[in-house]
Amino acid sequence: MGLHFISPKKNALVYLVKILTGSLMAWFGLRALGIPDPYWAMISVIIVTEPDVSVARANFKSRLINTISGSVIAFLALSMFGGHFWSILLAMTLAVLVAMLWENYPSNWRLGPITVVILMAVAPNGSGASQELHLALLRVVEVLGGSVIALMQSVVYAWALRRWASP
Repeated sequence: MGLHFISPKKNALVYLVKILTGSLMAWFGLRALGIPDPYWAMISVIIVTEPDVSVARANFKSRLINTISGSVIAFLALSMFGGHFWSILLAMTLAVLVAMLWENYPSNWRLGPITVVILMAVAPNGSGASQELHLALLRVVEVLGGSVIALMQSVVYAWALRRWASP
């Protein structure tokens, strides 16, 4: 009978290796820099990782813009309205509008509103603007760290392929 329905897609091993090694680098590297649980960095490694450098670069740009946009909107909403359901809904709506009304907004626009919801849901309610700003900045640093790792892996992978392919 066999497992004839399982057929590995092109670059499956490349994705697997890059996501695992990138996640390990992000986890231990950012923890060494004092970030306790860099889950967002690992998520960024997964989102940005591509064998093609130009696609990875576009993913990097999209991830960065969406995260900064979502973080700024979440910080403002938390500072003005707190972190309850209606303020989260308002901020999420604003993030969608920013993405839809801004000409040439990058792909993966849903990451902006997702960032808003996650940041606002985990922010300590009524803790003050300094803690909320710290949380938003921490998330941006994690996203940037994971995205840089994934982009650099794509650059190194492309370089290695060119080097091994040429005689």
